[in-house]
Amino acid sequence: MNINRHEAPEFKNIDLFELLPIDTFELNNGIKVHLMQAGSQDVAKLDFLFPAGSVQAAKPLLASITNKALTEGTSNMKGAEISEKIDFYGAFIGQQASFHHSIVTLVSLTHFLPQTLELLEDIVKNPVFEQKEIDTLINKRRQEYLIESDKVKTLATRAFTQNLYGKEHPYGNYVTMDDFENLSREDVVTFHQKAYIPEGTHIIISGQPGDNIKELLNHHFGQQWSDRSPLCDSKPDAKYSIENNILVEKEDALQSSIKIGIPLFTKEHPDFHGMQILNTVLGGYFGSRLMTNIREEKGLTYGISSFIMTYKYAGFLVISSDVKAENRELAVKEIYNEIRLLREKLIDNEELELVRNFLLGDMIRNFDGPFATSDNYRGLIDLNLPTSYFTQFFDVLKNITASELQQLAKKYFKEENIITVIAGK
Repeated sequence: MNINRHEAPEFKNIDLFELLPIDTFELNNGIKVHLMQAGSQDVAKLDFLFPAGSVQAAKPLLASITNKALTEGTSNMKGAEISEKIDFYGAFIGQQASFHHSIVTLVSLTHFLPQTLELLEDIVKNPVFEQKEIDTLINKRRQEYLIESDKVKTLATRAFTQNLYGKEHPYGNYVTMDDFENLSREDVVTFHQKAYIPEGTHIIISGQPGDNIKELLNHHFGQQWSDRSPLCDSKPDAKYSIENNILVEKEDALQSSIKIGIPLFTKEHPDFHGMQILNTVLGGYFGSRLMTNIREEKGLTYGISSFIMTYKYAGFLVISSDVKAENRELAVKEIYNEIRLLREKLIDNEELELVRNFLLGDMIRNFDGPFATSDNYRGLIDLNLPTSYFTQFFDVLKNITASELQQLAKKYFKEENIITVIAGK
């Protein structure tokens, strides 16, 4: 095939979005399995989502420490042996804790799945949580906390979320130094027994797991190893005294960290997709209005962005930047000017088409292959959303008008809704 490198490739519009086919079934004990069988390589990724997030833990650090400690040793193997076996099979086991789930991920060659699933079963069901391993994980987190707590960016983020959700709910980032002393091995053991259970657990499989994957999963995870029900998955209490202006003083700071945003809603809200697009115009990509004005034209910061953070029961939009202390007032003024312009003037067609095409391309990239698709699908399960969420966003993105975006700006970017948090001198 001859390629003419003097001519640019033909430009094609993206007119259709289709999610990979998903086969769903249940194991003998009721665990829900979501299978996306695709790809050309004999490798599979399995994400186990347990109802063991920080909201269920209801105690700072407990969910993440329990999750990380799973691979530090079982009643059958030391932590070093677990690592050696993972390496021997050319596999990968990853762990992370979110607000509403704790996740254990296995990536394995298909023909080694009988061995790697046996290893994973031991890790999930039989961890010993030795005291020295718990202490090591807590000390590591304590050091990370101390380093982060000295940054104005961290101070501003904590103040912003605590202002929205309070210090008593995990959404409010409420870890303190005392929490590192108050977490015990007994807490970890008890939480594991109550939260790493069949009921409420999901398994997402992507790639090529083989024709016998259902039998393998039932053999290792289909038994009723616990008859407990999931722990309470609580919403944050409604706050009626949200402050609009907060200053977190840090006298030795060379920079000021700015967080300016508004409380929003979950992804189920009918205006959510439109707000995602509006946010992209404002500060959601490198060519956004905030980057153009505050970085490129005025040189007030190296970087500025806006993003929407959504949880299962709440959400917010926030603009984030770090600037020199002497540039702070001008930066805040220009941020408010850009918000005001979205309320007062229509976005022109050229800019809207640029943003539309950027988001369409970004969407296609985010679903490139079964593993990437499963990561996005996992987000739906975490937030209890239907699979139609992605096609709904695609439809809104293709059809939304500048007038509709302006109406959203008028509705949600009202001056009285905007929260400004500054951390610095």
